[in-house]
Amino acid sequence: MHHRSIRPLEIAIFNINGLRARLGQLLEWLEHEGPDVVCLQELKTPDERFPASDLERAGYGALWRGQAAWSGVTILARGEQPRAVRRALPGFETDTHNRYLEVSVAGLLIASLYLPNDNPQPGPKFDYKLAWFDKLIEHAATMVNDSRPVVLAGNYNVVLTDEDIYNPRSWLKDALLQPQSRQRYAQLLAQGWTDARRVLHPDKRNYTFWDDFRQHWQTHSGLRIEHLLLNRALAPALTAAEVDIWGAASHKRATMHRPGLNCDGIGTRTAGRHTPSATHRPNARTETRMRKALDEYTRKRDFDTTPEPPMQTGKSPARRGRANHALQFCVQKHDATQLHYDFRLELDGTLKSWAVPKGPSLDPHVKRIAIHVEDHPLDYAAFEGHIPEGHYGAGDVIVWDRGVWVPDGDPAEAYRKGRLTFRLDGEKLAGRWHLVRTRLKGKQEQWLLIKSDDNDARSESEYDIVQALPDSVLSDRTLRPTTSARQLATRQAARKRQPETANDASAQAPLRKPVTTQNRRRSHWPALDGARAAPLPESLKPALATLVDAAPAGHWRYEIKFDGYRILARIDGDEVKLFTRNGNDWTSKMPRQAEALSRLGLDSAWLDGEVVVLDKAGLPNFQSLQNAFDARRSNGIVYYLFDVPYLNGMDLRNVPLEPRRATLTALLEHHEGDVLRLSRDFDESPESMLDSACEIQLEGVIGKQAGSLYASRRTTDWIKLKCKHRQEFVVVGYTEPRGSRQAFGALLLGLHDPDTGALRYAGKVGAGFSEATLQSVLGRLDPLRTRHAALDNPPSRREATGVHWTRPELLAEVAYAEMTREGIIRHAVFRGLRTDKPASNIGPEHAVPADAIAAAPARRGRARAGPPADAPPDARAETETVRGVRITHPQRIIDSASATTKRELAEYYTSIASRILPHLKSRPVALVRAPDGITGELFFQKDAGKLPIPHIHMLDKACAGQPVMTIDSAQALVGAAQMGAIELHTWNATTERLDQPDRFVLDLDPDPALPWKRMIEATQLTLAVLDELGLKSFLKTSGGKGIHLVVPLTPSQGWADVKGFTQALVQHMARQLPDRFSAVSGPRNRVGRIFIDYLTQRPRRDDDRAVRGPRPSAVARFGSNPA
Repeated sequence: MHHRSIRPLEIAIFNINGLRARLGQLLEWLEHEGPDVVCLQELKTPDERFPASDLERAGYGALWRGQAAWSGVTILARGEQPRAVRRALPGFETDTHNRYLEVSVAGLLIASLYLPNDNPQPGPKFDYKLAWFDKLIEHAATMVNDSRPVVLAGNYNVVLTDEDIYNPRSWLKDALLQPQSRQRYAQLLAQGWTDARRVLHPDKRNYTFWDDFRQHWQTHSGLRIEHLLLNRALAPALTAAEVDIWGAASHKRATMHRPGLNCDGIGTRTAGRHTPSATHRPNARTETRMRKALDEYTRKRDFDTTPEPPMQTGKSPARRGRANHALQFCVQKHDATQLHYDFRLELDGTLKSWAVPKGPSLDPHVKRIAIHVEDHPLDYAAFEGHIPEGHYGAGDVIVWDRGVWVPDGDPAEAYRKGRLTFRLDGEKLAGRWHLVRTRLKGKQEQWLLIKSDDNDARSESEYDIVQALPDSVLSDRTLRPTTSARQLATRQAARKRQPETANDASAQAPLRKPVTTQNRRRSHWPALDGARAAPLPESLKPALATLVDAAPAGHWRYEIKFDGYRILARIDGDEVKLFTRNGNDWTSKMPRQAEALSRLGLDSAWLDGEVVVLDKAGLPNFQSLQNAFDARRSNGIVYYLFDVPYLNGMDLRNVPLEPRRATLTALLEHHEGDVLRLSRDFDESPESMLDSACEIQLEGVIGKQAGSLYASRRTTDWIKLKCKHRQEFVVVGYTEPRGSRQAFGALLLGLHDPDTGALRYAGKVGAGFSEATLQSVLGRLDPLRTRHAALDNPPSRREATGVHWTRPELLAEVAYAEMTREGIIRHAVFRGLRTDKPASNIGPEHAVPADAIAAAPARRGRARAGPPADAPPDARAETETVRGVRITHPQRIIDSASATTKRELAEYYTSIASRILPHLKSRPVALVRAPDGITGELFFQKDAGKLPIPHIHMLDKACAGQPVMTIDSAQALVGAAQMGAIELHTWNATTERLDQPDRFVLDLDPDPALPWKRMIEATQLTLAVLDELGLKSFLKTSGGKGIHLVVPLTPSQGWADVKGFTQALVQHMARQLPDRFSAVSGPRNRVGRIFIDYLTQRPRRDDDRAVRGPRPSAVARFGSNPA
């Protein structure tokens, strides 16, 4: 096929690294850019979960080869369904990694491929890649001379030459640079394939991958590992090949292999526009008009010295001419002669630009002056950097916001008339806006930027967006400009020349205080909503995160979970102290870090962060940190800071997260050196970020809810997602070494029961020790040896043979695969010893379900707030009393949905004592306990056993046949709350006649899909049957949609007789009304029906099924839904 017959076409490579996690970004990118064909790699999505319908709604047909782990490829075609040619690489048909897909689409033969990442090398993975590469070369040889146009597009995971990587010395041992891989890629090219990007840009460093964990995106320190190869029939039609950076440095990075940790070829458009076309290349008239519009821009700048982008001719960066073309906008924060905001809209191939002195306002009643300035090229929308002194616009520039704008009507005509109305869809700005030209006199046109009164509008007194969100959307920069003497003089002269006009016409941004070494003390900071004056606290408890099983819904900011020690820094003038989370003073261990903090020039502060030691790969290593402390070497310790709860006389704990983060960013902006660093946060998909964190062996991620306050305790506003089960354990002993091993064999571990405090056996750890670590740990163990185990439930005599017991004072950080129901860990690996926490506080850590956090209501605000800085010590006490009963951990969250604490549960029980005690008196009771909250693991406790529960009475086993409990007082209710009891299950008999029930209960349990009306009818029918039998009854609501019918009895029959009667009654009702009732349990047996549970008549419950919680004032109201 001759290339002239190929229609204009654009093909894109997109290494998406998790299709489900980044589906939203993909759809947004497709809408914004609209490529004709997209080859996706690294789907990490099985076939059955491929979002075909979502892509179809976006206008794309798709064929795919899914894979759930680390691979999978697909090809999308706009307005067309691709036709499958091959679903596997010849020679690898049985390979389950699904790395190759070949289709026919748009008159081309296109293959999407994902070569293996062959690290570590040498090894089986590297051999696998080379074998795969060989088969690809063999298959490619059959297509390179094909008369059909052929494309081989994808991630080859090979850096061909040193020109394709920023610094080859840093990657010499990486498989991407090994000669075997490079040789095979060169063999492909030698067949006659054309590398699209390289052939058009031979002198450019064409990167498609950036390691953002080391902030390489900002310095353009990347690699080129995505390639698009064209066969001989197609190569002559190539007209352009670009790397599309749309969204690349914003928080919507669509193709980041490791979101927030590194960035990978955002929508890599490595071959496109195969034939010249007016819809893809500007014609001569258009180019002339663009040149003229940019004449002033070009005249004012020397592009040999300024980093600003020049106009590029022969190219239309904005896909002009397409009906679905999205117009971009950006707002750049610019510290030039005057700090201002440049508002830019794409129109007619350039960025129309206005300087807005005070920046945009979300308040419809505020009219911002916008001074019309020269047009800028479209590439300027991504520009950040420093314009040198002496040049036009000298100063720093960041991209404060960017996105797309949708005009009302014809934008060119509206611009000509001076009245633009449009909608913004940006990172910060949204909704409808107006730009209106005024008749105010001046050298340049003065317009007004006005927000429409819509759902995105907010009063400026309530929310000033330029103050609340000062940072860049492309990087982690926050522009808080320094002021040189020359700039200061220029600004003062400019103010004298500036005439005063109405409204914002003469609005000037306030002068910022210069930060210099001569001006050390920075006492004055912008006022923050929620801040209050308070003396510097002597101590401060840290905010703690709650472990969750998945990422909850809502808006969260995610940070790296560092593998280090939590440290709080107290700054009081020149005195700096560093404390562990438990309040231990570690200043002497980190003199270099204390010195760096003193150079920040703060009057007073509390800063929160984590200290780590980074390995050669730049990743935190806990054992290296422990070694650094042991050797008293602080030079390699990095202090990552993530919060500022107190600053210069102001308690900031009631200030929302975002302003606190902005303040901390400003504190560190001018710090020099690597000792102190800002812990970056990412507005990214948590699933993708966690996948990436786990892939590079990080511990996990930390999530912080947008707008959350700083609470000096554990809350669900801060959460943690872990890659593996990992926590601290108390070391209670060690075993003798075996074979060639030295020092000891394994550590015996324990955990404290969260309610009783008893230390319980939790298993062993024998893996993860080096020879040096074995000797070091043994040196810490020997002084702690004791004759007896400190465990409440020591292992059996056989298991304890050869064990040396130790006092429970040492903590070990351990990763493990799972924990059994008995609380024993399996497949454990030692990570290091910890000395920053007390052993007495270490208990099991259970993940809270994400749904419970996502459902949290507005009451959370109160739960989030920490105690005042000057609160008395008892306000933060770890124990309190209610009705004379000691409550441990009173602030532990029992119900995260309502933020109810353990103390509040106890107080609730006392408030209903007069109503609930008559129902509990003289009845044996079983407890459903939730030591870690109702979303954690629940325990059904039939008797107290060895567990002493305050004020709860035990019935003699000889009387009951088993040890049972009774609750007869308000103090006993509080005792139940102390044990985390959230449900109280009473027997249907009293202590006087335990063998003869005095009531039975019918539990009407409906199919959840049934309407409330059906429950009313079923209850009335059951009441009618009981009435016919002469049995009086009363109703109680259950914890869900069910109803309990309680029938009092004269205690004369035994349990078996009562159960037999209720069973016969329920089975009779199910036979008579089979469409309404079921007598068989299980969800399948109650579809569209109501199951009547008669099994509650047993003298005790042997299962742990939750039935109901205390509802002392619940009333069944018929005729309406009680919900």
